[in-house]
Amino acid sequence: MKKSMLLVLFLVLLQSAFAQDKIIKLNGEEILAHVVEIKVSEITYQHPDSLTGKLYLIPKADVFMIRFANGSKEIIAEAIGQQSVMMPNTPEQMYEIGRKDAELLYKGKGAMWGSAASSFIFPYGLAGSVAIGLVRPKAANHPVSDINYLSNPDYVRGYEDRAKKRKLGKAAAGAGIGIGAFTVVAAVATVMVLNSWQ
Repeated sequence: MKKSMLLVLFLVLLQSAFAQDKIIKLNGEEILAHVVEIKVSEITYQHPDSLTGKLYLIPKADVFMIRFANGSKEIIAEAIGQQSVMMPNTPEQMYEIGRKDAELLYKGKGAMWGSAASSFIFPYGLAGSVAIGLVRPKAANHPVSDINYLSNPDYVRGYEDRAKKRKLGKAAAGAGIGIGAFTVVAAVATVMVLNSWQ
């Protein structure tokens, strides 16, 4: 009984750890936070582990997007027209920049943990893991090195091609985590059932 209660408590704590806002900076860095206020030039937030309630500020110019705990998101990078950026002329150059950006900035953590959760319902959840891995990531929903590049279809194609490969790898890793967790839980449940018969 104690093991069951500990498992339930662990799962509740795990879920609450993921229920946080996430500030994604233009350079790809992610900050777990509780966003308090979005002002004209800055964003006020608290660190999720802060016991004192200390507030932090980050300039909006440094922020690409905020993913809120409820699943919604707000793209902050609105300075497309403020910078005049010289883009490389050839489609091949833009495609390669897109691929490199995806390699550096696309994390795919959602695909990994979604696949892990799906494949935990073994064997039926494996179909969910496959579906997660096959959905093509959209460049506009992820950090990029320069927001202006999103208007270039060659850059977007390069980013999405590379991000898709990375996402497939993350989904496969998540499936492994989910199957491993299922195996552990099934083994513990089997031992508990066998012990209760004795």
